[in-house]
Amino acid sequence: MDGVSFEGYAGIGWGDGLLIHDILVCAIIVLLSIFAYAFHNCYPLFEKMTRGLISLKERQNLFDTPTRESVFFNFFMRFQTLFLSAVILFLIFCRISGIQEQRVQQAIILQSGFFLLLILFYLLKRFLYYLYSRVFISKSKFNLWNTTYHTLFYYFGILLYIPILWLFFVHDHFVGAQICFIAIYVLFRATVIYVKIRLFYDKNNGFLFLMLYLCAQEIVPLLFLYESLSYLHNVIE
Repeated sequence: MDGVSFEGYAGIGWGDGLLIHDILVCAIIVLLSIFAYAFHNCYPLFEKMTRGLISLKERQNLFDTPTRESVFFNFFMRFQTLFLSAVILFLIFCRISGIQEQRVQQAIILQSGFFLLLILFYLLKRFLYYLYSRVFISKSKFNLWNTTYHTLFYYFGILLYIPILWLFFVHDHFVGAQICFIAIYVLFRATVIYVKIRLFYDKNNGFLFLMLYLCAQEIVPLLFLYESLSYLHNVIE
């Protein structure tokens, strides 16, 4: 066995000798463990959300009367979706941009930048949904929409574990992981649009509703996200 060396998982090396991928893998494992704990202890909330998503009938909002479990569940599921989205954008951005060598501190700042950007994107969408609901729908329907939207948002975050683990551990199929992520996101957005139209469409103002919805709530936020990512890329370059 002399002269034979074995090398394990190597990740991407950084200037100060640490491995940012190892740090992210540990973070994902911790997040996955917390999700398993949340699923085990908050299973009734998962069950109610799923039933409500299938029926789309007006019902009490799961978070109208907050408990310790529901507050933890609500916060963690949103954080999980935003954090996983930031991680996958960071991995794809680094691979496409060819950014391989930089200090861990710089990589963490970049990852944090993606996370904060997605938080702003999420808050912008929430604000636009609120304004839109004030014009077209009643408060009860908005509560139904709010619960339904976050149900889809949470399941979208759960599905993100698939392309993220793919990117971490199957390095030879980067394009496949990208396609998987894009497919999950397109499915999420298409379902959101379908549910929104199904709940809010009114024959009296149907055309105005569709135009305002597609422009203000689907196209403009995506343009904001695209321009922000382009600006971030130019700053790094």
